[in-house]
Amino acid sequence: MNDRSVGVEIDATAKWLEERGIPGAAGLLRRVARQRDEAVQQLGLRPVSLAYQTGGAEHTAPRDLGAAAEAAMLRTDVARLQALAERAGWVRDADVKRLWRWRDGWWELGQRRRNPRDGYHDTGWYLWGPVGSYDGEWLDRHKGPAMAEAERLITKHRAATRGDGR
Repeated sequence: MNDRSVGVEIDATAKWLEERGIPGAAGLLRRVARQRDEAVQQLGLRPVSLAYQTGGAEHTAPRDLGAAAEAAMLRTDVARLQALAERAGWVRDADVKRLWRWRDGWWELGQRRRNPRDGYHDTGWYLWGPVGSYDGEWLDRHKGPAMAEAERLITKHRAATRGDGR
């Protein structure tokens, strides 16, 4: 169940952290996101995404500069926590031959043995990602080079889907 009070992306990141045995970080991420949302509501501001959708024609002036500064700091904290989750790298699954990663979506790096009937034409590491990205693409026979290639492909996919080259 999505915790709509903190947003789908933050909730997905928190669930990923919980599934990997890091419930403290997940709780912290959700708590900071809720505090950010509460601060924005107390100020009577609209969410940032709505201001951009209307072209920024209407701006609500903050009633309390201290609260506005706190809301800005909380937004920054949430962004930092998400960046730390992304930089955490590949996390081992219970299955020794599988690694998981959260980086703008779910990514799996798994080792498979050659079996053309299953679609695995070479023994080695394969990459799966979010819909519209990679679906079982062979990367390398060895784990280290496969992880480096997966990072390159994930970065390439993110740049292509965002269109901003980051």
